[in-house]
Amino acid sequence: MFKKKNALLSTSLVLSMGVALLSGCASGNSDSSPESSSSAGAAAKSVNLTFAVETPKDEETKQVWQEIIDGYTSKHDNVKIKLDYAPNDGDSFRTWLTTGLIGGTSPDIIPSRYTWTHEDLNKDLIVDLSSEYDKPNPYAGNKVWKDTFTPSILNEMKNPTSGSIAGITLQTLSIRVFYNQDLFAKNNLAIPKTWTEFLDVQSKLKAAGVTPFAFANSKPGDNHYLWAVNMMTNQIAAEKVRSYDFNNNRQLELNEIAASVDEGAVNLESADWTGYMPIMKDWSQYWAKGYNAMNGDAAKEMFLRGDAAMVMAGNFELKTIQDSKARNFEYGTFALPYLTKDQNPNAAEKNYELGGYPDLVFAIPKKVTGDKYAAAVDFFMYLSSPEVATIMGNKMYVATTLANVELPANLSGFQFVGDRILVNFYAAHIDKKLNEDLVKIGQLYLEGTITEEKYKAELQKTLKADMTTVLKTNNWNKENLYGTKQ
Repeated sequence: MFKKKNALLSTSLVLSMGVALLSGCASGNSDSSPESSSSAGAAAKSVNLTFAVETPKDEETKQVWQEIIDGYTSKHDNVKIKLDYAPNDGDSFRTWLTTGLIGGTSPDIIPSRYTWTHEDLNKDLIVDLSSEYDKPNPYAGNKVWKDTFTPSILNEMKNPTSGSIAGITLQTLSIRVFYNQDLFAKNNLAIPKTWTEFLDVQSKLKAAGVTPFAFANSKPGDNHYLWAVNMMTNQIAAEKVRSYDFNNNRQLELNEIAASVDEGAVNLESADWTGYMPIMKDWSQYWAKGYNAMNGDAAKEMFLRGDAAMVMAGNFELKTIQDSKARNFEYGTFALPYLTKDQNPNAAEKNYELGGYPDLVFAIPKKVTGDKYAAAVDFFMYLSSPEVATIMGNKMYVATTLANVELPANLSGFQFVGDRILVNFYAAHIDKKLNEDLVKIGQLYLEGTITEEKYKAELQKTLKADMTTVLKTNNWNKENLYGTKQ
């Protein structure tokens, strides 16, 4: 149970993760190390670094980043680090990053996405840190750096064809349903585990005059629709493409997704892959009115005011929800309930978790060499130390990627309770147009403007066309086993 002024306690948080997520990449082409690859300590000469993070939504987070920087520079009088900011909007962020890398104007340490590190290493724009991971981390008891991370998370950072690692990851994510405990208690409701129980809870809330769920669906970036569809799709159809996991890491990357589409194993006009559609439409009767015009912030605010009993959010929203002055009730979290065979005959009847992938990723541009490079790598080791993980866990509510690190008790509600999703072709970094079509055409389907058949046909058309382009661009085909045959 979470109270409004719940103290930050420390406890062990064990995240049971799946491995290696989707990547849009081919083999890395940079195998040379920059000058002075020593990372045992910062360079002896005076070094000035610029460290960029995605622009935080609140001033407190900016202060925490500065605290982390100050913690490092207090140990290294010869290193000065200036905090800089990148756009936090996805498209603007990627444009800013690419422009700076190509033009040589990017900060010395840049924020990124793990799939972008694969792409940018392939273009020889950022540094391959693979050899650094074999060295001891002086800020983690001199343990070998790679051994301090949760193995599955570090695996996902690796280029699926070359095995190179071109960045660090400080956070992993988990998605949960936040619920109003006071409203649940008032209506004698238990936490649901199955989809049947979930709908029953919402039916009773609606009958009591309570809006059951604040669902954000104004645009693809709201993510509520994407999250639910991904979890449902994997429950219904994941096993049908298990054989396309060529590297046996329990996660289909871009080449494996493209292969499954090319060979017809994934066909979005098939009920195997679109069984979620009637389920989502049925669920929408319990969403707040105007859900197709409600963005993520509005849905969260509706929940915080007590005007809706539930909302979906990731652990990255935990701090906002816990610290909100608008909230005057206790809250809790639970995993989105799993489908049973009552909803779909192919349902696995177990949870598939969306999350557990590398996030809060940073990389070093190829232009950074010599003493600057040595200092940047040393700072990376500090960023991925238990000391910093504890600060970020307590003050940013970040679920660390490190193994055996104590975190706030608040994050225990985000412990994985199911398998990591296998396939994620709706993700924006895999197929941006499909990601947009899923929601935009989905809005029309939910409103009854178009039929389910039309919705399926449009999604399949987009997926097939885009994966055909991916295959051609990367020269992946059946003959070379879709890029895996050397």
